[in-house]
Amino acid sequence: MRTRLFQVVVVAAVLTAGATASTPVLSADLYDAPPIYDAAPVPPQDLFEGWYLGGTLGGASVSYDLQPADGSVSSSGVLGGVIGGYSFQSGPFVLGLEGDFLASDITGSRHFNAGLNKADTSIDTMWDVRLRAGYALRPNILLFGTFGGAWANADLSISGPGGAFREATFFGWSAGAGAEVALNPNWSARVDYQFTDFESETLNYPGGKETFDPDMNTFRGSVIYRF
Repeated sequence: MRTRLFQVVVVAAVLTAGATASTPVLSADLYDAPPIYDAAPVPPQDLFEGWYLGGTLGGASVSYDLQPADGSVSSSGVLGGVIGGYSFQSGPFVLGLEGDFLASDITGSRHFNAGLNKADTSIDTMWDVRLRAGYALRPNILLFGTFGGAWANADLSISGPGGAFREATFFGWSAGAGAEVALNPNWSARVDYQFTDFESETLNYPGGKETFDPDMNTFRGSVIYRF
């Protein structure tokens, strides 16, 4: 009887010691290692650098001062075309050169000489080359200003007694401002305003002569692909 009791005690002691030895392993298994999270991706910092090409569309208003008619011709219409250039970016600062070629339908007219004559104006093509400088408020948001030269092909006519017609090319300077948003490393969208001051052109006709001096305001939206 004592022998059997001794055997039971020995077996119980061995089982207790085994359970105690395994406890740290089981406890370690109950706790998983903390999850490791990947660092948030860092957005590209030079989203506005490189060559780009895009399409642009908008509206324009042109006011022609007339001399000696002592009045003006107001015209308005739409314009659209292609825009392209290159920008260099250093931190938030952007500097570049861009140009565009635009087809337009900007027309207007005005009677003068007590209604005997009428001046008609029409601009059908435009192009310009501008310097562009900007500052990125955020990696994908750019505010910019532009300054450069502009050209416009126009039809000028005087109808009525002693009328005449002439194709003219206006030259001038332009300045503007806008904002551009990079949608991803290649595509961006922008809006801008531009003021252009053209030099005057004179139309001679049998009844006299008339000088046209135009100023233009344009608002445009553009979609751009950056290579």
